[in-house]
Amino acid sequence: MEGTNLPTDQNLGAPGVTPEPGIPRGRRSFVGGWAIAAVLSVLAILLYQIRIALLPFVFAIAVAFVTDPLIGNLQRRLGCPRWPVAAGCYIAILTVLGVAGYWVGTTAAGDLIKIARQAPQILHDFLSMLIGSEGVTVFGQSYTPDTIVRASASVLEGAAGLDALKGAARLAGSLIFGTVLTLVLMPYFMISAPRLAAGAIWLLPPERRPSVEQLLPRIVPALRRYLIGLALVVFYTAVVGWVGFGPIFRLPHAVLLALIVGLLELVPAVGPFASGTIVGIIAVQQHGLWAVGLLFGFAMALRLSIDNIVGPLVLGEAARVHPVVIIASFVCGAILFGVVGLLIAVPIVVCVKITLQHYYAEPIAGQSISGNSN
Repeated sequence: MEGTNLPTDQNLGAPGVTPEPGIPRGRRSFVGGWAIAAVLSVLAILLYQIRIALLPFVFAIAVAFVTDPLIGNLQRRLGCPRWPVAAGCYIAILTVLGVAGYWVGTTAAGDLIKIARQAPQILHDFLSMLIGSEGVTVFGQSYTPDTIVRASASVLEGAAGLDALKGAARLAGSLIFGTVLTLVLMPYFMISAPRLAAGAIWLLPPERRPSVEQLLPRIVPALRRYLIGLALVVFYTAVVGWVGFGPIFRLPHAVLLALIVGLLELVPAVGPFASGTIVGIIAVQQHGLWAVGLLFGFAMALRLSIDNIVGPLVLGEAARVHPVVIIASFVCGAILFGVVGLLIAVPIVVCVKITLQHYYAEPIAGQSISGNSN
């Protein structure tokens, strides 16, 4: 997975395959950049067509990518094959996911049901504080909190027809199938990570492999640190949010609110804005100016600690990309690949940034440094 200690002999074939003796070997042509670009374009189109099915593979590869150093170190220390160590790590991950799922199911699920039941009253209270109990008049039409809530309820009832139920059933089936497929793929990627990495590099033309092997030791650690750091940011946001929303401010549904705010950190730029909006809606419903001000202050302190302390500390320099670039990649990824694009947009930007830094640092072929300075 690290991209090092891989075979670079141009006479080697596929991993584990030796050429048969006595078979004449002719000369092949040099594979140019345009041919590689054409293959990558076809591959991108193919991935776009199957983008919906990529999500389980993305999650499984991400888990194997992050756990590869741990599995490799344990394998070297224990002196045993890779598969028992990977299987033990996989069982540990399943245990953690099971405990977390049980905790979420017994706490956040109840809060979600309560919110669904109290949604009309919550909306009514918020609109009353926003536009007043008398409502507003727009183009001669009066809109009060009661009329808006009733209209919203009628819209939701109309949407909850047979087609909506079928769509919800398909979504639930897709989520269950995707979760099971992810759990099935994880051990394969965790056990076979070195072979898959070597096979991926073997797909490149032999004359292109050395440059890729020089670049991988720079990309892999930065990308792995970004993924681990992102998980730590989500965990930090959820824990600190729960401490603030629950024991300190005594907000209702504190567990569910903390989970939502933490998971929204996975979405660059838009996620923090959405979590801030949610906290703002909760804040305006508090009784007393001091409660509202303190809650806003807590939300701002949490945001500043993530942006200026926790984020730079755990994500590192490689992930420091200009917000405009992050937003553009986020939007393009979402439009092209949906949820998969949301998850891989920033990692791809990080890889492109490191690749360009590595490539532009090399001198131009056929020119000397002194000639460039003139």
